[in-house]
Amino acid sequence: MNVAYINPFIESTLRSLDMMAGIAAEKTGLSVKEDLITTFDISSIIGITGEVSGSIIISVPTDLACKIAANMLMEEITVMDQRVEDAIGEIGNIVVGDARRILIQEGHQLNISVPTVVMGHGHKISRSGHIPCIAIPFKTPYGEFEVNVGLKE
Repeated sequence: MNVAYINPFIESTLRSLDMMAGIAAEKTGLSVKEDLITTFDISSIIGITGEVSGSIIISVPTDLACKIAANMLMEEITVMDQRVEDAIGEIGNIVVGDARRILIQEGHQLNISVPTVVMGHGHKISRSGHIPCIAIPFKTPYGEFEVNVGLKE
């Protein structure tokens, strides 16, 4: 996978989480993942089509998901509920939309789907083995999370 497709998602994740939820994050690595992706407690999945196809998955643990939702909505949220589900879907939409904007400015043609949110401790998301996936872990003061970029030209 071309690194030109990875960096916009890193930049967008850092910028969007800070801007929308007031949470600073730091990228802690980069690795290739196999077909089956084990995730945190809630994931926002956004499909991508155009000159590349695949999906972006943002997976977050419960405590961090609640903190993101609480900060976005400016109210206390301590349990996973519809507000958290909506907030994680929206943060996924914002991250991928911002990365798409960057890629379009660089001359790429991409379309994105509306987010699908999957919840449940230890849920797994399967993707075609023909699409490479780069796992990008991040850490925040409220916990770690991961962005998976699975795109094929």
